[in-house]
Amino acid sequence: MTGYQVLARIREFFSGKTAVEAGRDNPLLRTVVAKSAVIYDQIPLRDYISEKTRVELGRHLFLEINGICNAVDPIMACRQRLAATMLAFSSWQVLVIPPAPEEDASGLRGQPGVTGELKERLVKIVKKNHDLSAEIYEATDSRSYDAVWEVVQRCYWKSFWYLGSFDAARIELNDVEEDCDWYRSFMHAACAAREHQYRREQEMPPAFDEDIATQASVAFSMFTDIVLSGEKNPQAAWRDYHKDCNIPTPSFEPWTAPGLADT
Repeated sequence: MTGYQVLARIREFFSGKTAVEAGRDNPLLRTVVAKSAVIYDQIPLRDYISEKTRVELGRHLFLEINGICNAVDPIMACRQRLAATMLAFSSWQVLVIPPAPEEDASGLRGQPGVTGELKERLVKIVKKNHDLSAEIYEATDSRSYDAVWEVVQRCYWKSFWYLGSFDAARIELNDVEEDCDWYRSFMHAACAAREHQYRREQEMPPAFDEDIATQASVAFSMFTDIVLSGEKNPQAAWRDYHKDCNIPTPSFEPWTAPGLADT
């Protein structure tokens, strides 16, 4: 079953109408669901979940998108879901980035605070982090690298699908800055803060210079607060707040996330 078929059936079930009729009622919902389906079809999540789980995830995602569309303030409703999902996504993203010289599809490795050094320490990181261990060991009794890696992949691609869907809603709501959009910087900030957390738990040296490590981790964590504050351009607000600090900032080349090329 394709991503569009999953979401269309769920939409039909909850609306009491055909998928086509339901989609006509809300153009925003129709567009975002279609983009979400494209994302699903382009990522390997189906390799890690059952048909039953696929439908459950699709149902939950549809309700979340529908909630955004029907909110009094759709932009802030979208930001709230985007921010929560970004934090979950970052907890997996920094674990799947490979070390050099392997190709890094995320485009994040080498940006301030993101190294690609955590993947090889996956089992140790999971063991030390309560949230990760609770999530992973609920799904597998094995402590082997391969077993843990499979669960991490499933969690990563699920959060990737949800995050991409909420980002599609954000774009449709025109919560963007065309010249310098804030989404990629938000992703980097969340991942840099998350890697710092994992490295501290592992008693690894920080990925930032020692003299600014604590300050940088706090600064990047603040990006989420700025997103949720309603600032029109969170990236500009974040940079302005830290303009007199030595916090390193990312520099991104033109980039398209895996699975998002045709959305």
